[in-house]
Amino acid sequence: RTLPVTVRCDMPNADDRFPTHLTRDADTAGKLGWHSVQYTVGKGKRQRQILRGTSGQALPGRLHGILGPSGSGKTTLLNILAGRVNTGRGTALSGDVTHGGTSLHERDATPIGVVKSLLTRLFKKNALSKRKPAVPLSYVEQDPKFFSNLTVRETLTLDAKLCGGDEGDVERVLTRLGLTTCADTFVGGDTGGHAVPGVSGGERRRLAIACETLALRGRGGSGKPGDTGIADDTGSIPTGGGIVLADEPTTGLDAHAADAIVEKLRETAREENAIVVAVLHQPRSKSFNRLDDLTLLTEGGRVAYCGPVEGVLGYFQALGHTCPTHHNPAEFLIDLVAVDFDGTPEQNKADVKRVDALVAMWEKTDVSKKQAAMPDALPQNDSNNLETNNISNSVSVVSKPKQFLLLVGRAWRQTKREWWVNSVRLLASAGLAAAFGGTNKNIGNGGSSVKKRCAVLMQACINTSMLAVCRSLNGFPKERAVVRREMARGHGSYGIGAYFFSKLLVETPVDTVFPVVFGLVLSKMSGLNKKGLGPLLKTLALQTCAASTLGLSIGALSPTSEMALAIGPCVMVLSIMLGDETGAFAEIPDSLTGLSHLSLIKWGFRGCLSSEFEGLKFDPLADARRKTKMKEPCPPTGEHVLESMGLPITGGANLAAKAQTKLVVANALLTYLVLRVRGA
Repeated sequence: RTLPVTVRCDMPNADDRFPTHLTRDADTAGKLGWHSVQYTVGKGKRQRQILRGTSGQALPGRLHGILGPSGSGKTTLLNILAGRVNTGRGTALSGDVTHGGTSLHERDATPIGVVKSLLTRLFKKNALSKRKPAVPLSYVEQDPKFFSNLTVRETLTLDAKLCGGDEGDVERVLTRLGLTTCADTFVGGDTGGHAVPGVSGGERRRLAIACETLALRGRGGSGKPGDTGIADDTGSIPTGGGIVLADEPTTGLDAHAADAIVEKLRETAREENAIVVAVLHQPRSKSFNRLDDLTLLTEGGRVAYCGPVEGVLGYFQALGHTCPTHHNPAEFLIDLVAVDFDGTPEQNKADVKRVDALVAMWEKTDVSKKQAAMPDALPQNDSNNLETNNISNSVSVVSKPKQFLLLVGRAWRQTKREWWVNSVRLLASAGLAAAFGGTNKNIGNGGSSVKKRCAVLMQACINTSMLAVCRSLNGFPKERAVVRREMARGHGSYGIGAYFFSKLLVETPVDTVFPVVFGLVLSKMSGLNKKGLGPLLKTLALQTCAASTLGLSIGALSPTSEMALAIGPCVMVLSIMLGDETGAFAEIPDSLTGLSHLSLIKWGFRGCLSSEFEGLKFDPLADARRKTKMKEPCPPTGEHVLESMGLPITGGANLAAKAQTKLVVANALLTYLVLRVRGA
């Protein structure tokens, strides 16, 4: 790399190097601006300033690229523009992000307590939606997640209906983004119980763009006079407006597929009159030339240039840095502002000197000063004011009942297409039941069968619980990544309740099938009490529901699926330790008796014991005929066994069912509250 170190300073005014036709400031209306943004992480010796007064602007109808070497704060800046960076716990954020002259994200400067903040999120009506910007804002993630068992068309149809659109919007966006050939292909992924093959990486990125831009269609105006985004007399809603932020949408793709993504982003900006800002990593020359505007960041998030692409090479040429002929301008610019920390001390010093000089020259320009200054807010009656500032109040959102029905349909399609996973679960349940039944086959009704029955029933409780917990722990955290992305949209999202309760409505009946099969096979092979089969199956089904909701609550509290899988088994072991109130296998210390009421194994085991022993009669001669040694006298009836265990002799299964139901409701409520506080 041979880059000149010196910077020409023989011109009287720094703005003379910035082309005069590029220095005009854009109208405040509709402009996205970030002004003197500073972001710091860590404290003391570990403190690091990611962004040091970063400023810039992006305009409607234009594709704005953010380029810079690794570690220059590109993704951090994009997350701040999206409102995805939270302050606190060793982080500090200052500056502002504006749209149309007003702050894009609501930030309450008045500190409030943690308890008050939690209560506000839980009980204040629309507390979560008020944090979203008024203008439609979509975020295209670097590695977008989708529900794996839905097709491309089904995924887009749901998003369109949540935005108030229809199939016509879906067909248009499929055509525009080149997704018609894979419209009926599964998206693929691992959000279900196993990995599903699906669309390619490039098609997945285009699908992400399609999903996020659907929120712009039918929600806002185009920014043109007379196009307010409000439905006309025919009931149709014009399209346009809004902000699309894309985090390295071309990373991991080949040059052709990456260029196609950049082309689609530019088309989105043009056709939707949207502000499209994309972080690009090493774009090819063709992709670079598709950009309309450019922000060039250096180490520490400092700005070396922010303006139209057509003037960037001329600007740096005036500073003494000429891009070689037939050289990728993107690579030239990134090399120009990069510091090689792995090189020699002399080279490192030269790089730092060059970059500091470039940043200093940019900060002297009038354009840079205007971008750093907060714009004057537009008056409410300004004829040039962008109508999307009031979009959220001008167009009615999809009602919560309709959200619920749409999400029920998605959950059902996702569940019924997991036939392979459900088949494995069914075979596992039947196989384990056969294994337990085979080792305890025809246990008889002699006195020695009491302990055998207790052992079989305890195994049944533990088995059904572990299968249900592992299922929830493995799938729920992965699914939350999709839900979090969908709920983060400014428009076209849905509520926590609609998602969570639709999931419970669809998955709970399916989950109860497996313990019923387990109980039927085990009861038949072991020779359990036929009169208590019904209550036994009900107890095992409720046990599965309680374990499944426990897994959901652990998954909601855990930040990752790995942590959830680490915590879940520990919780289950504790539940097993506190689950035997009869003393048949272990004694519960008196100090832990109160805590044992939270054990789902305890209530499941009690329900199974009551189902099995109520109405059961023992034969004192059965053990002699089977040549089995009897260590204790044979009880006459099962009620005597229950009484000796300290359990109710009648109605014990119903009492246990009530306790299990309370655990289901408590865990479901806890999961809902955690999701509501965390925003999924």
